[in-house]
Amino acid sequence: MKTTIARTPGELHPYHVTCAGLQYIAMATSAGMAIMDAMELHGVHAASARRVHL
Repeated sequence: MKTTIARTPGELHPYHVTCAGLQYIAMATSAGMAIMDAMELHGVHAASARRVHL
């Protein structure tokens, strides 16, 4: 029997964020949080984020 371990709640993952003409890597718990943080930080209404798989 294979045992699986549940993910830790609040675990941070790297996300590639594009916002206000900038591109950077942000650590967040989800893509949605990375986008919300970028929009608040840069004062814009649009941003995108995708998880970086290492």
